[in-house]
Amino acid sequence: MVNLFKKTVSGIYHIAVGMLTVLKHVGREPITSSYPDVIPELYPATRHRLALTVNPDTAEHLCIACKQCERICPDTCISVIPDPDKKGVIKEFYLDHGLCMFCGLCTEVCPTNCIINTVDFEMSEYKREDLIYDIDKLTLTQEQSRFYFDFKEMPKPKPKPVKPAVAATLPTVGAEKK
Repeated sequence: MVNLFKKTVSGIYHIAVGMLTVLKHVGREPITSSYPDVIPELYPATRHRLALTVNPDTAEHLCIACKQCERICPDTCISVIPDPDKKGVIKEFYLDHGLCMFCGLCTEVCPTNCIINTVDFEMSEYKREDLIYDIDKLTLTQEQSRFYFDFKEMPKPKPKPVKPAVAATLPTVGAEKK
């Protein structure tokens, strides 16, 4: 009988604590928002859709095909194919957002800040194949890249140096003998 009384008092106490919590929150303004109408504030460190940046000043690709992102990816969802004719130039870049766990390792290891996490989190697709992005779908425009360099406070990239023409620097063969 004493045990039943203790359980009853304990139950009434817990109900009273719950009701006091409800009464405390009755006069407050709601903190929820209706998502499609009100977009949440996202911070620079958020990790959502991955994208490739371009130089905000010259619009040239920043990827140097070093494959660091491909090597460090635990999900092996990144595939970098360099151009065989030109060193440091990318030919193809594939990223499977269906496999990606958005860990951010690829963005940390990139030496040129080429691959970044954007604040775009709306990536729903009907088919899984549509989540495989190629270089055209991944690459940001010059204005978008400028926004993310400012938003994430990343250092602006230096333009690639112009290589001198090879023929102008080599001496002619017949000129030495005369």
